[in-house]
Amino acid sequence: MSAAPDGPVPAAPAPGERRRTVLMDFDGVLVRDDSLGAFLRHHVLRAPWRIPGVLVASYAAAPLLGPPTLRPHGLRLIVRSLLAGWDLEAFETRAAAFGAQLAVRDGALLTGGLAAARFHLDRGDRLVVVTGSAGPLARAVLDAAGLERAELVASRIGARRGGLALDLHNYGPAKVVQLAEAGIAPPWDMAYSDSLADLPMLAGARRPVLVGGGARTLARAREALGPAVVQVHWR
Repeated sequence: MSAAPDGPVPAAPAPGERRRTVLMDFDGVLVRDDSLGAFLRHHVLRAPWRIPGVLVASYAAAPLLGPPTLRPHGLRLIVRSLLAGWDLEAFETRAAAFGAQLAVRDGALLTGGLAAARFHLDRGDRLVVVTGSAGPLARAVLDAAGLERAELVASRIGARRGGLALDLHNYGPAKVVQLAEAGIAPPWDMAYSDSLADLPMLAGARRPVLVGGGARTLARAREALGPAVVQVHWR
């Protein structure tokens, strides 16, 4: 069995004990930075003719990116402009290739998050990665990092006239909805996230784990969810 990561983890299950369900956010928990943003920036820099359109879309979307309830709409505008002219097959191929490269890039993944994920898989837990990143990108990172057995609930990109669009942004309360549609209902045993936007997901866990953040973030999480929230800091 893998060594246990820093922070709270359950003991190994006794023979005959039920299988635990563990949820993990992706960006900020397994991947150090915004994986979808990194992918999109990578391809914009390779096609500089897209930059004026992206700047216009970003300016139009800026008022929507602040309030959490409006953020998915702002992101949809930006993604639509970034992926103009792409077809779905090209996106999935490029996203998978970028994800595989990201997984082996020095410092791109959080060693503590990887250790925790491997620990849960090794002890037989059902590990579900729940992310706002795109499915093909996140799946490629997980597979290249040796986490093939982890399940994935992610954002979805779909085909539109003239390009692609963000069909579903798996963010905030949407994560709980998408988990339910996948047949994964609370309570789950543990949930890890670095973001207060994931309070709805953390609220469904018997053991909610806040990854990173300061004392103020922990206080806000405990104010919302109670003293069961614990905090870990991963490199």
